Amino acid sequence: MNKFKNINYPVFGLHKKPYNISYDHNKIYVIRAMNSHKETVDDKSFEGDYFARLIQITTRLKFDCTCSNLQQLIFENPKWLMDANANPVDLSNSLKCKVIKRKINKTKQNLVWFNSISYPFTIPTNEILDLKEDIYAIMVQVDNEWFIKSFTDDNKPVRNWMIL
Repeated sequence: MNKFKNINYPVFGLHKKPYNISYDHNKIYVIRAMNSHKETVDDKSFEGDYFARLIQITTRLKFDCTCSNLQQLIFENPKWLMDANANPVDLSNSLKCKVIKRKINKTKQNLVWFNSISYPFTIPTNEILDLKEDIYAIMVQVDNEWFIKSFTDDNKPVRNWMIL
């Protein structure tokens, strides 16, 4: 089963899975490490959707990342997150993905084309990209769609599989 299924974006992630997650009538808490304090992740006594509730919580958990789509989620690689519907998602379990490495063919604004792939990939930036053509992307396949995992200047072959 794909660990990225049924996630509603945007998501708010932690790079390390919390030590403990607890719930009471209105709130969700996490304890990041064995000796750390309880931090509020959600308080359903506030009005609005999860994002609106986050803004209203005065002392809350500070997330490591925010991702608006699956590409950003794969690139950022959090191990635990809360999705837009305030559903906790454990991403610490492994997912075996097919991997390829492709050389950059051309760039235009924030679009990047790679050898042997006919469509461009959008890089989430407002900058005009000037990536040299001796740069490669390591890409992973999730549900028959390719996503950029990382960039490298190393042209050595990659393994056929990667664990996310």
